[in-house]
Amino acid sequence: MQLSPAQRNLLVTLLVLALLLGGYIYYRQANPETAGSVSLDDTAATQNGVTASTTGGDYTITEIPVSPSPSIPPPDYRAPVIYAESVAKDVREVIETKLAADVALLDKNNLNFDAWMNVAILHKIGGDYRGAETIWLYVTKQWPASPVAYSNLADLYQNFLHDEAKANYYSSQSSSL
Repeated sequence: MQLSPAQRNLLVTLLVLALLLGGYIYYRQANPETAGSVSLDDTAATQNGVTASTTGGDYTITEIPVSPSPSIPPPDYRAPVIYAESVAKDVREVIETKLAADVALLDKNNLNFDAWMNVAILHKIGGDYRGAETIWLYVTKQWPASPVAYSNLADLYQNFLHDEAKANYYSSQSSSL
């Protein structure tokens, strides 16, 4: 029996979907997602600073505050940007405005990841590569599971400070996370 092009396309599509579904089922059986789950028999479980407890079908989720690591002193986020000569005055004004906003955020909460990243980026934009480096090195120690600061350090060392060994190291660290 000869299949028309439309029938052939439908058959191929169905075969591809069947293969994808089979692969998905195989993957789910090989990699069950049980880590961190709370069964109905549990009375309480804590993971990543959040406590979940069950009682007779009701549940309560309570966030546990995470205290900062006292062994990692933060750099001076109020340190002025040491501008490169090539940075225009209007760019400096924008950087200073944004820097003041991020410093205010860090005054309220010195564990604000986004504010730390913004301060480092503003230092880099201003040509203060060592200031950015100092902050990103701190961020890699304070938030070691985040690849963002590692990637930024790899870029900084590769394209601005021209340290190939450090660029490769931080690039591999970022890739491994």
